[in-house]
Amino acid sequence: MSGAPILPGLAHREADDRVPLLETSVGDLLRERARTHPDRAALRWPDAGGLGSMSYAELLERAGRVAASLLELADPGDRVAVWAPNSVPWVELEYACALSGVVIAPFNGAWADAEVRHAVALTRPRAVLAAAEMRGSPLLERARGLASGTPVHDLDALHELPRGAGGALPSVASDAPFLIQFTSGTTGAAKGALLSHRAALNSANQNVQRNGVDGDVWLNPVPLHHIGGSVHLVLGALCMTGTYVVMSRYDLDLLAELLGPTGATRTGGVPTILLGMLDHPGFRPREGQLRVVGLGGTTVPAALVERIERELGAWVSIAFGQSECPAISITELEDPAEIKATTVGRPVSHSEVKIVSPDGEILKLGEVGEICVRSPLRMDGYIENPEATAETIDPDGFLHTGDLGSMDEAGYLRIQGRSRDVIIRGGENIYPAEVEDALLRHPDVANAAVVGMDDARWGQQVAAFVLPEPGSEPDAAQLEEFVAGRVAHFKVPRVWRFVGEFPLTASGKVRKVELERRLATEMGGPDDG
Repeated sequence: MSGAPILPGLAHREADDRVPLLETSVGDLLRERARTHPDRAALRWPDAGGLGSMSYAELLERAGRVAASLLELADPGDRVAVWAPNSVPWVELEYACALSGVVIAPFNGAWADAEVRHAVALTRPRAVLAAAEMRGSPLLERARGLASGTPVHDLDALHELPRGAGGALPSVASDAPFLIQFTSGTTGAAKGALLSHRAALNSANQNVQRNGVDGDVWLNPVPLHHIGGSVHLVLGALCMTGTYVVMSRYDLDLLAELLGPTGATRTGGVPTILLGMLDHPGFRPREGQLRVVGLGGTTVPAALVERIERELGAWVSIAFGQSECPAISITELEDPAEIKATTVGRPVSHSEVKIVSPDGEILKLGEVGEICVRSPLRMDGYIENPEATAETIDPDGFLHTGDLGSMDEAGYLRIQGRSRDVIIRGGENIYPAEVEDALLRHPDVANAAVVGMDDARWGQQVAAFVLPEPGSEPDAAQLEEFVAGRVAHFKVPRVWRFVGEFPLTASGKVRKVELERRLATEMGGPDDG
């Protein structure tokens, strides 16, 4: 840390040490859990109409055998790619990489061929482990054609990989590389953020130490190629000696079916997923069972927070992070619904956060600027991309998140959107998150996404895509009047589109780029004068 005093009134919060850092590797923590709780269930999964289960001792033994096989394919520090939906072998491979010192590079199952080729060229994996298929796409067959001579293996035959003479697995340091997390690539080819064991493990631990208990059970279908799955769920369960329930995909009926038998104490996702859970007649935990519902990735209406806590009897926890720094801030369980709806909490321990202007000056409390964080939880950098790393991590060690937000006097962060998402209408800066928050307060609006569209007169115009509540039929005039009472006139959307569903990323976020494309290809349409 710089040691310079933080001046009163500035949006700059020092790091604290309330939650100690774990100075160990992922593999060593798994060994410790297998020693202290060998018979506790580490994994559970749907299996032939019932539930399969694997203890911590069994997980360590199975992952250890795979780790020995990996060392026949790669050396510590080398990379292996995994391209598959969520599965038990996927989790075993993650832990095998941790034990062997091999770096895991998860590929998104929805990627097109060009994206896979880019990821292979960037990571140069020593092997690709792929599932036979995902949502009708023959991943294993495609991988064999796209991997440019790299050996490709069937992930479901993980334990059939050849093993050598054996021997002790290598010692892996906490600062050794562990995971390559790909960014979304919405502004170009995806970048690979390299996370160490220390960064990944402590990102999970900082969150669960705020809201977890020993033996928690995670029932959450977030994809494992996303940090929400591989870091916060898998490693979060490890940190609490808990149980991670493996679900191959998001399926409301299956979620409802698994809730009771697994004894799930935690679930979560994005608001669209939680709304589906609440409206599903079978998703009703027994009283006192579900403790925490984790949300993040988008605006969360206060009404949804209140409904979750009322109907499910669970605390809502809102977290903020990104591929480059998986844990930045989190709310407290006891925070009121309005705080959870309008903020992403306060910085996690060991994280120094400031809000800066485009020229790098620290702004005042309440002013909107870029959120910057200096933390041992951030990435080491983008692999094979020193230029992008230098643009993102400044000489003082602050990660420039690209997210716009403000900080209040209590240290709570409010997100206003991505810096590239700012709509500039007639010289006025408009932050989509502010307009979306206003729209989400209307009782007939289930979800909303605000984007900019080119406009000959104003430069850009504000456009809103609205998903109505079931049975509701809000109209543009009604919503314009409602929003006009909550934001400045120039922020009110003048272009409206009502949709039955949103295009979503694998992690459940609205794909705004696709919405912008839709507008750009439309002929005509309303214009504001």
